[in-house]
Amino acid sequence: MKWIAAIGVSLAMSFGNTALSLERLDRGVVAVATSGGHVYVGWRLLASDPPGVGFDVLRSTEAKGTYERLSDTPITDSCNFVDTSADGKRWYYAVEAKTGEATERSDAVKTESEGYLAIPLQGNYGANKVAIADLDGDGVCDYVIKQPAWSLDPGRQRRSPDTYKIEAYNGKTGRFMWRYDLGWNINLGIWFSPMVAYDFDFDGRAEVALKTAPFVARPEEAFLSPGGFVLEGPEYCSILDGMTGEVIDTVDWIARGDPRDWGDDQGNRVNRNQIGVAYLDGKRPSLLVLRGTYTRMRIDAYNLIDKKLRKVWSWSGEDEDRPLRGQGGHTLKALDLDGDSKDELIIGSAAIDDDGTCLWRMDMGHPDWFYVADVDPARPGLELAYGFETAQRRNGICLADPRTGQVLWGCDHPTTHIHDWGMVADIDPDSPGMEIYGMERDGVTCWLYSAEGKLLARNEDLGRHGPRTFYWLDGPTKVRVPFSYRGGTFGILQYKGPQVGEIQGQPIAIADVLGDWREEVITVTDGVIRIYTTTVPATSRRVCLMQDHLYRMDVAMQAMGYFYPPQFGGRLLKSATSREK
Repeated sequence: MKWIAAIGVSLAMSFGNTALSLERLDRGVVAVATSGGHVYVGWRLLASDPPGVGFDVLRSTEAKGTYERLSDTPITDSCNFVDTSADGKRWYYAVEAKTGEATERSDAVKTESEGYLAIPLQGNYGANKVAIADLDGDGVCDYVIKQPAWSLDPGRQRRSPDTYKIEAYNGKTGRFMWRYDLGWNINLGIWFSPMVAYDFDFDGRAEVALKTAPFVARPEEAFLSPGGFVLEGPEYCSILDGMTGEVIDTVDWIARGDPRDWGDDQGNRVNRNQIGVAYLDGKRPSLLVLRGTYTRMRIDAYNLIDKKLRKVWSWSGEDEDRPLRGQGGHTLKALDLDGDSKDELIIGSAAIDDDGTCLWRMDMGHPDWFYVADVDPARPGLELAYGFETAQRRNGICLADPRTGQVLWGCDHPTTHIHDWGMVADIDPDSPGMEIYGMERDGVTCWLYSAEGKLLARNEDLGRHGPRTFYWLDGPTKVRVPFSYRGGTFGILQYKGPQVGEIQGQPIAIADVLGDWREEVITVTDGVIRIYTTTVPATSRRVCLMQDHLYRMDVAMQAMGYFYPPQFGGRLLKSATSREK
C-alpha cells in the first residue's frame, strides 16, 4: 500500500531526516494460532534492512530441530504469513531475512495457542503501569511493572494499603528478573513515583529511572501526616540497573519546599511529578525530572555518564520574564520542533527548547490531554491536538502548530473542563487524516472533529476515559477498545464497523513490541501480563514503529502519567548494537 511510504516521506521531509540511534531490536517473530487450525506468523522490518529485503518462513517440530521452508519465494510485500497447513499443531517458527546471497535467521518461537503471549507475575495482583525496554541487550522488549494496581490522584488523600514494588520480567522467557520495593515513604498514586525505562548510557541495556524516597519497611517509620499522607521528608531520583534492579545513582528530586507555595495545603499540586527522556543534544538520551502542572513548574535534565547522573540544565517557570505557571500537561512530548536535530519538550501548552529555555507559550492554561501526530495529511508536518481543562470561550478543543503553538483551528463554542477522555486517531475511513475526540467532565457532552476541524459527531460516546486506539487491521485506520479502571473483557471495535476481536484484562500499554508494524495491546489480569497481537494478514509493510523517534519517546512516557497511546512522527531511528559516547 502506497499510503505507508507516503506518510514516511512526508513526515521526514517536514521534521528533518537526521537518523538517531536506538536500541538494537531482533526480528520480533510471533506465531499465534487462529481459527481452522492455522497459525499467523509476523515479524519486524528494521530500519537497517535494505530496501529489497525478502523473508522466508521456516517451521519445525522442535526449537533446534530440522526446519522446512514454507514460503515458495521470499516474501517482499508484507511481514506476515499464514500457515494454512499447521493442522492445529504448536510448531516452532523462524524467519530468514534474505539479501542476495546473505541470510539472517531469527530465533525460533513456539506457537501461542491463546491469541496472546502470557507472562505470569509473582502473585495474583495487577499493575497500573508498565515500562517497555530491552533490559538485557538481547534485542527483545522486556517489561517493568509497578504493582499493586491501586493508584490515587494526589487530590484524594488516603492512607496507602501497601507499598509500590517495581518488578522486571524478561520478554523472551517470561522469567522474573528482580523486584525493587519503594517503601512507605512513597504514596500509592500515579504522580508519586513516575518511572521511565531507557538506555541512558549507551551500553545496549536499558536502565529504569524513578522517583524514590528513604526506604522504610513499616508505615509507622515513614514521614506520614496524621491522615497517612507523605508531605515531607527527602525525595530522590534514582536510576536502577535494568538487569539487576540495583541502584546505580541517586540525586535529589526537585525540592517540594512548602507545599502551599505550589497552590494548596493538601499536597495535590506539589505532588504532580513526571519523568521522561529526550535527545537534547541530538545524540544522547537525557533524563528529565519535572515537578508541577497546575501552578509552579520546574524541570531538571540529566545525563548518565560513568554511572553518575550529571545535571545538564534546570528550568523554572518562575524565572521567565512573565512567570510561566499552570501550563503543564499530564505527559511529555519529546521531538525536534525547530529542525536542529535536537529534541524540544512540549510540557503542556508550552514548549521548552533543548537548552532549557522557553520556546513558546500559549497562555491558555492546563490541557488535560494533548497529542503530537500527523493529524492533517493536507498540511505539511505534524500537528498538536489539545483538550483544555481550563475553561475556554473557544478553542477548548483545538489543533495547533507544534513549532509555534499557534492555533490552526478550534471549537467555536465555550467549554468548561475538557477531561482526559480524549483521542487523536484515524478511526473513520471516510474522513481524511485523523479524528479528534473530546469530552466534557460531565461525561455526556462530547465532540468528534475531522482533521480540518469539521464537526463529525456530537455527544457520541466512544468510550469513557478515552478510547485506546491502535493499528490492528490491514490499513491506516485504527481500531479501539474502551477504557475501564477495573478491567474485564473488551471488544476490539471499528468505528461504525464490526467488532474484530476481544481482549481481557486492564489495558496498561499499547506499543509495537512484536511482529510487523501493527501494535500490541498489553493487559494485566489475574496475575498475568497478556500481550495481544493482531492475526490479521497485511498486504503492506513498513519499518516497525519502535524505530520512529516520536513513537519511541511516546512509548517511554507511557510508563508514567496518564495513558496516551503513542503516535509516529516520521523521524527514523537506526538500529545499532554500539554507539559513540
